[in-house]
This record gives sequence, C-alpha cells and structure tokens, in this order.
Amino acid sequence: MKIVIPLLTLFLAGVLAHAAPPSAVTVAVYDFKGDNRFESLGVKVTTLVAANLTTETNLALVERANLKKALNEQAFGVSGMVSPETASAIGQITGVKVLVAGQVMKTGDNHLVIVANIIGTETGRLFSDKVEGSADRLMDLTSTLSRKIAQTINAQTTNLIMVAQESHAERLERIVKSINGTNRPSVSLGILLKNGWPGATTTGEFGIILLKAGFKVVDGKSDRKPDVEITGVCNTSAGPRHGDLYSYGAVIELKVVDRRTGNIIAFDRQESTVTDATAMSANRSAQACAVDALAERVLPLLAK
Repeated sequence: MKIVIPLLTLFLAGVLAHAAPPSAVTVAVYDFKGDNRFESLGVKVTTLVAANLTTETNLALVERANLKKALNEQAFGVSGMVSPETASAIGQITGVKVLVAGQVMKTGDNHLVIVANIIGTETGRLFSDKVEGSADRLMDLTSTLSRKIAQTINAQTTNLIMVAQESHAERLERIVKSINGTNRPSVSLGILLKNGWPGATTTGEFGIILLKAGFKVVDGKSDRKPDVEITGVCNTSAGPRHGDLYSYGAVIELKVVDRRTGNIIAFDRQESTVTDATAMSANRSAQACAVDALAERVLPLLAK
C-alpha cells in the first residue's frame, strides 16, 4: 500500500521553528489534553514541551500556529486523544513525520502525571513516555519529559519513519532490470473497468512497462496475433476524505494466457490505495501502483 504525500506539504519550507540539518526529523507537538477541570495545565504542558524540543538540533519543529492554520484550512478537526489514524491524516496534510501529543492528569491535590505519545505518521507506530511529580515542578517535569521524547525519537527513528520510497521511474527501471529471461513474446492487453469500459490507465501503464522491457504490444487492429493475452478487471472506489485530500483504492484481477496453447500462465490479483490532492490523481495513481506490482510478478513469467 502506498501513500502519496500531497503538494500541500510544500508549506513546511517556511514554517520550521528553526534551521535544521537535512537529516533532521520533522516533528509537531499537537495537544496535551488536560482533565476537564485542568484544561489550562494541558495548554501549559503543550507550550513548554514544544519550546524544549526546539533546542534539539536533530529535530525540526513545526510552529504550532502554522500547524493549526494548515489543519484549519483543510477543515480538519481533532477532539480527544490523537490516534495513529488521526496522526497519519495530519502527516499527509502537513508533511510532519512524527507527531507528539498526550495527556495531563492530576491524581492528587498537587500530583501530576504527564503521558506523551510519540506517533510515526507514516508507520502508525506509537511509543509513550511518562513523568510524574508535584505540580509545583511543572517546568522540571516538562523538561525531563522533553528529553525523554527526544531520546525516544532518536532511538526509534527506523520504527517511526518509513524508508524513502522509490519514485515511479525508479520502480519501472527496477522492474525492467529484474527480468532475467530472454523470451519476449508479443502481448495484447484487455483490462476492463467494472462498467465494461476499457481501462485506459491500467492498459497504458502496463503497456509502458512491457515496451520498456522489450515486449511487443499488439491490439485488435494489429495484423500480428499476440503470443500472450492479458485480460482482467479493474475496480476502483473512493476512500475517506480529509479536507481537500482524497483517497482511492484499486483492485485489479488478471488472467494471463498463452494464446498458442491455451495454457493459463497465471492468475493474479493486486490491491493498492493512494491518497493525493485530487480525486482524479489518487484514482490514477492507485491503478498505476497496482499495475506496477502485477507487472513485477507477471513479466518474469513471460520472459522464461
């Protein structure tokens, strides 16, 4: 499953709280929720933790005002505790890699327990840190908690942040290079949408990969009959929407047949989901991602 980061993330270029090295992890401190009677404590903890984390040179903190502005512009609201699913949506809107949020609880007349949740917006992994002590020592408590948060991010970077994904062009190049056999039969493509119309996106993407890999692609108007016929169905459906972000899913089912013998070379199925700035681009990208995965498995079989 692939998630595409939308163009809205470009806003980050101007909102980092301080200059940071290229390898710095982009972090946002969302809200520490206080008990109903102590909401002001949550606001104070949020402010202090954000201020403390700005001193960590390996972290690039997003200013809270700009974070709120970006989320408000996308009509995105969060109530209660932040979940990994919510963090993922915030990450897609803002480009933030790690989201810090939490809860402040008063367990006695003057005793505080502060829990910080550190969530990878790409991976959904959640780690927690906790401090407790007298409310009179709020500065010390938040300072200690901030150090723990920074240490957790440093220690769990590979769990919080996904390895950079290859570009579409890089993936196509890798697929082509992975084909070891020398056989290059002629191939026809007949992938339909669920309404029976030809799937232009899926056919086009598959055709591009076949041609790059040296296969001959023929259609019904060609004089030459195909050696292999690839037929199938592509179903697409809209997913949940967050503000101006759209998600689409694609499911492609294929049958690959050796036309000369009638033998079935393969049955295969692939699902893919993509989130992007427009419904059309999310739909097309989801189909292309599914085709790429199928081609990576099917083309080596044809080249044998």
